[in-house]
Amino acid sequence: MKIVKKYCNILSLVLIAFLTLSCSSGSVNGSDTVDPDVDSGSEKVVPQVQTVEVSNVLKTTAFVDAKVIDNGSASIVRRGVCWNTTGNPTLENGESLNATAVKGSGEFSTELSKLKDGQLFYIRAFATSSAGTGYGEEKSFTTIRIPKPIVYLDSTSFSSKEKFEAKWNMLYPWGSDHNGSARMLAENVSLLTGGVLQIKAEWTNWAWEGYSTAEPKLRITFHSGAIHAKDQIKVTSELPYWEISGDFKAPITPSSWPAFWITGAWSWPPEVDILEFKGNSNNWQNTVTGPAWNQTVWTSIPTAIPDATTTWHNYKLTMEKVSNTDVLVKMYIDGVLKTSATKDYVGKPFWLIMNMQMEGASGTTNDNSVVRTTPQYFQGRNVYVAATPKE
Repeated sequence: MKIVKKYCNILSLVLIAFLTLSCSSGSVNGSDTVDPDVDSGSEKVVPQVQTVEVSNVLKTTAFVDAKVIDNGSASIVRRGVCWNTTGNPTLENGESLNATAVKGSGEFSTELSKLKDGQLFYIRAFATSSAGTGYGEEKSFTTIRIPKPIVYLDSTSFSSKEKFEAKWNMLYPWGSDHNGSARMLAENVSLLTGGVLQIKAEWTNWAWEGYSTAEPKLRITFHSGAIHAKDQIKVTSELPYWEISGDFKAPITPSSWPAFWITGAWSWPPEVDILEFKGNSNNWQNTVTGPAWNQTVWTSIPTAIPDATTTWHNYKLTMEKVSNTDVLVKMYIDGVLKTSATKDYVGKPFWLIMNMQMEGASGTTNDNSVVRTTPQYFQGRNVYVAATPKE
């Protein structure tokens, strides 16, 4: 019995030793994991990173170079840059972006986009492993500011009599007459609800008013209206980009001649017609240059707009300085580019005019002409004029 008891004691000791070794080797269900790159007996060390340089900073983009100096105690699983606008950026208090290019030497780069223009940013490189995240030194940069346009006219200028009078004058810049048979009168211009300006043209029923003072000096047989903006338009080195636009409903009845255009303030030419209907559904967009009124060069593009009278359409002109003398002129209808031309408009001031002439280039009337019995209406809204300063 003593021998059996001795063997039992020995067996018990062996079993206890086996169980102790089994427990120390890991959990029974395998839920504990060990990073193979980390020595369980050593201290965890985060990666060491250097923020090398921020370059190619533009309006909304920048390029960042960085480098991993030391991986630390584990393999790197993520690297990139983080940034904010307050300082000391981290993954927790800022935005971040992974590296877009990585070299085996540890160098990496990240290209940032969709940044706010004219903004100061603080940035740091980072690298993350199972040991944690290491950060490089903080650097700062400021994106280039996108110049904000100077707005001379907006949708409010037709919203009230006070706002209209602050931005517009009645008639042409030179008076009441031009190249048709209509004389411009202030009473033929009215403001409607919804920020709409309306010009009314009506026949005088042969009431004698003499002849137009402008060539070709037609007999005045209509009353109509014209307005011109108080601020002139001039492409210069300081204001190299301009946009002029508006929404219009324009008559296309024979002998009606509505227009939204700019013309030289010092002399004629130059001229740009943004909207011009001459008695039919074709809108003419023209540019005019030349050394004198009898030596002109025209670029003319027609676009058919059958519903021009009943539907609002947007007509737009942009002018951009491309050399010391030349301007790239582009014209659009409802956002679609219709024509472009390069003209010598730098430094030449323009008046902006909205008016409705009659007859002339739109055809003479006769006893059966609709315009003799039915007033014609030209409506505009959302007129916009802005210039963008140079960068």
